[in-house]
Amino acid sequence: MSAGEWAIRAEGVSKKFGLTLRQSMKYGMRDVGRKLFGRSSTTDVLREGEFWAVNDVGFELHRGEALGIMGVNGCGKTTLLRILNGVYAPDKGCIEVKGRVGALIAAGAGFAPMLTGRENVYVNGTLLGLSTKEIDGLMDEIVAFSELGEFIDLPVKNYSSGMFVRLGFAIAALSRPDVLLMDEVLAVGDLNFQKKCFDHVLQLKRQGSAIILVSHSPGAIWSVCDRGLFMDRGRVLVDGPVEDAIRAYDDQNSRNANTSSAQFDKAVEAHGEATGDSQASEYGHTRGGTGDVVCTAIHLTRPSSDEVDNEFDFRESIEIAADLEVKEMQENLLLRFTIDAVHYRFIATLDSYEQGLSLPEVLPGRYRLKVRVDAPNFRPGAYVVNIGITRKAVGVHLFYWFGATRFVVKHPKDLFLYADNNAVMHLDSTFTLIPTPAKTASTLEGGL
Repeated sequence: MSAGEWAIRAEGVSKKFGLTLRQSMKYGMRDVGRKLFGRSSTTDVLREGEFWAVNDVGFELHRGEALGIMGVNGCGKTTLLRILNGVYAPDKGCIEVKGRVGALIAAGAGFAPMLTGRENVYVNGTLLGLSTKEIDGLMDEIVAFSELGEFIDLPVKNYSSGMFVRLGFAIAALSRPDVLLMDEVLAVGDLNFQKKCFDHVLQLKRQGSAIILVSHSPGAIWSVCDRGLFMDRGRVLVDGPVEDAIRAYDDQNSRNANTSSAQFDKAVEAHGEATGDSQASEYGHTRGGTGDVVCTAIHLTRPSSDEVDNEFDFRESIEIAADLEVKEMQENLLLRFTIDAVHYRFIATLDSYEQGLSLPEVLPGRYRLKVRVDAPNFRPGAYVVNIGITRKAVGVHLFYWFGATRFVVKHPKDLFLYADNNAVMHLDSTFTLIPTPAKTASTLEGGL
């Protein structure tokens, strides 16, 4: 194949599975029986208890290109890779692959546990289409790359997961495949081995191999791949620049983080106690207090609209609206919101006293509290809003509510903020790289 020629074509590829093993076996036996008697099967439509793991996926990948596939767990990434590798046959659509395919989909997959590493090299090399002479010529290089040394003659059943990955990658990559398929197995290796693997992948790419990389690491996808696919529930939602796929993946993760956090808090509330490292672990409940003041509802809007939302653009202003019920007259009331990030507690505080709102006396009644936050510099991600109400001279909460509401800050289109998922603030700055003159010999001597 010449450079630029397509290596993989996928058109309308779909694959379905049964929700239970019993359903899968029942439908599988029925389909096999129909084929034996020359009758058509119904593999191209969903039956009761089935779902599409991959649904109408299509793309074309050329030689010398790398495609990154991202998506949350269960979106269909690995199933698609197994279809491309011929492990699964698609129920709909077609796949065309040109040339030799090397696949690293699961650590240890395809290894015979009772055979040694060396013997497995010959078995897997033969499956890749290599002759015994070609495998002999590659053996020393495979052993050196995998860094297994004398362990190459140890039965692989005694290998660690890292050793599996080392040998599997060495076989798949050093066989010089026309197409290399990689799942998230490189994360098992140590940092030095990961670097060596990625250097070799980039070398294969320069030599004309087509690469498909499935990973949850934005850095790995961005550094290796030219294009990106973002999948959700079996479908491709983004097919384009790598940055767009990573943005969509991170935003989906943020939504899922808020959903799972909210479900956990509901479970805590239902059981009346907190477990683990929940936001309510200090108090034992998600909300409580003396009850003299109660927040009955809280939601987020944009300052320009009263429409409730929980997704905001990067640097977009946010308004918090809270409905309060004051049961008895309160003196020196203090209203405070704290904001948590996914990995950190109390990254920001909004305090009525600090912001200049003096409340020396608040009469009984119902109130709407509004707090406007202009252009916050939160990095893209998931955030939680908590509320606490107290009085200046009283050291107990009149009311508290952990996880009162949640919001997501989406990725901007003009910035690629991928470097550190643990960071929560974006600081605008100016970078300047200034070359400095090298010190001459006379300068060095004069400084002695």
